Parts: sequence; structure tokens; C-alpha cells
Amino acid sequence: MNHSKTQSNHKRIDPTPCRRGLICYLLLAFLGGCEDDSASGNRESEAGSMKLLDRGILEDAEIPLEQEQQDMGDAFARDLDEPQTLPDMSTDRDDDGVEDLEDNCPEVFNPDQSDIDADDEGDACAPDDDQDGIPNEWDPAPEDSSWPGRALPDTVYAQTASGLYALDVKSLILQQVADFSFDTEGRHQVTDIAIDRAGVLWAITFNTLWLCHPQTGECRNQARLPFTNFNGLTFVSGSLFGEMKDVLIGIDSAGSWRRLDFLRDILVDELLGVYLNERSSGDAFSIEGVGTFASVKRTGVLNDIIVKVDPTRPSQVTDVLELDGYSSIYGLAGWRGVLFAFDESGAVLAINTETQEVTQLNAQAERWWGAAVSSVIRSNPSSR
Repeated sequence: MNHSKTQSNHKRIDPTPCRRGLICYLLLAFLGGCEDDSASGNRESEAGSMKLLDRGILEDAEIPLEQEQQDMGDAFARDLDEPQTLPDMSTDRDDDGVEDLEDNCPEVFNPDQSDIDADDEGDACAPDDDQDGIPNEWDPAPEDSSWPGRALPDTVYAQTASGLYALDVKSLILQQVADFSFDTEGRHQVTDIAIDRAGVLWAITFNTLWLCHPQTGECRNQARLPFTNFNGLTFVSGSLFGEMKDVLIGIDSAGSWRRLDFLRDILVDELLGVYLNERSSGDAFSIEGVGTFASVKRTGVLNDIIVKVDPTRPSQVTDVLELDGYSSIYGLAGWRGVLFAFDESGAVLAINTETQEVTQLNAQAERWWGAAVSSVIRSNPSSR
């Protein structure tokens, strides 16, 4: 629609500097309408002047309001259609494959993110005088980087009376690590082993508690056992007892579960409980978040039975399965969703805890006497 120009005593404002823009239009209209307010003295003439000014601006600028709004909408739509590139805020200062925001030790290379005490600070950032990967408070030899060694991640360990073996839980390859050696004279036979969450490996013979290196098999005498008939050894999470550190438990052949602690340099025991209708077949293991399991014998049953145990009340057991044809499960360990049973006959079994399917991995000549796994799942980052 065309508007005819109307003469007015108002001073015209040149809209050329504001060639586009609804804001400029409104600003010009406001300024034009207010310029001669004192001279007009009446609202009617002011309204008329504004009306005439509006017409003049629209005509001179030749930018219809509807067109201006359409242009703004088109520009906004184009902005939405264009891909938005956000700045990359991710950083990995220690180049360990874990972004700083998720890294429990962002300035020290620690791809395994190991955090033994679960305090959200990685072990790599905890005090470790000998730099062996075991924080001082968990290290039996905090100033000796060569001792006591650390068990491998993704690994279950088994043992005969004289040798240590490692089973890779991913590849299921079982191989010997080393023969045991001892720092005291005598004929020593290892009856079981246990591994704490730091990866430190402990062992028992018939009357002695040892620390053993998981790569060399070297064992050092730690204390005399308060009992001489332990055939099972395991660590359980201290959280079950309201404590920070893992608790070492020995199981005797009668089915007694005894907590083992050092009082100064003397090893003392505390009875936690006894199986009601079972005897220990030879082993138990516990993994935080997975559970505590044991191999037991029951009167009138020829085969060994795998049970789930409450370590704080060992009389409370729940049957998992009976192992048909196996009566000497002296080694027991596990992982997520699987149990590994080591029979004295040489058989190594993988048991699916959900389906209870039993697979024999091998039948070697070794006479298995024990097995162990860390009390927490320790896994390589690439295999998680």
C-alpha cells in the first residue's frame, strides 16, 4: 500500500544511517516523535505528527516492517542450520587415556586407575616411597621396591605344594610362574594362598604364615600360625567388619573361620564361626562386590559342594552347586560371573555362576592344593 507524503512542520530525520534494523526504526520513531513536544502543546497534534513521521520513515527507508521481521527470522533459521563447533574442553595431562575430569590422579600416568582404599585418590598419587605401585600404608616393605611384588591384574593364581601358577581370566591360559623358595630351612609345603586388594600375596604352610613374591615365588617367614590345621586362606573386604583394610581369614579342616591379625609381631586369631553341617574341603575366596565362596564337604555327599558364605557369620551358607565327580576341590577362586575350581586330580574347572555350566579347562598332572584372587577386581584398562 502506497502512502502519500504529507507536509508537516516537524523536522524530518534522515533514516539513511539506519538502513536496516527494527531497533533502529523504533529508535528513530521515538526520537522523531519527541523532538517538538514542547512546541505542539497538545496530544492530538503529537499523535498526528507521530503518524506522519512513521509514514515518512517507512517511505524513505523503503523497509516494510513485515519484510524486516521476515529477514530476521530467515537469518535466525540459517544460524540454527549451520553446524555449531564447540571448543574442546577435554584434557588428559598425564596422557594415560583417562580424561582429567574422570582421572583419580590427573597429573600422574595411571591408566589402571587403581584406588586401593577407595578414597577417590588414585594409588599413583598416594605416598609410595619405594615407587612399587603399592601405597605405603598397604606395603609390608615400603622402602624396598623389589619386595613384596604385586599380583598381575586379570589373573587368578593357583598353587601346588611346591609351585605357583597363573591363570589369565581372559585368555584362560594357565602357566607356571615359579617354584616356591623359603628363607628358613625345612621341608615346607604350601597349603593355600591369598591376595589382598593391593596385590600382595600371602601363603600358609602347615604351621607358618609367609609373604611370597607373585613373580619369583620367593617366600619370607612372617609368623607361626596359632593353629596347624588350616587348609584355606582368604582375604575379605574390611568393609564387612566396618574397617578400611582387608581382613585375613584362615579356615581349618573342621570348618572354623578364624580371623588372623598381628598383635605386635605375634599372629593371633579370633573365631568368627563354624559351618553347621559342613567341613572345609580346602579353600575359599572373596571378592568385594562379587561375594565369598568356599568348597565344602557334607556328610552323606560324595562330591564337593560350592557354597556362598557370609564371612561375618560362616554358619550361614547357601548352596551354589554340587560338582559331580569331584571330591577334592582344594583350590577355589573366581571373577565376574565365573568360578575357577582346582581339583587335586589336576582338573581345572570354569563354572558359570548364572547357568551353573561346568567347563573343564584342562587336566594336568599337577596336584592342586590352593588358589587365590585379589579381594577386588583388578583389571587392565584395555580389557574392561
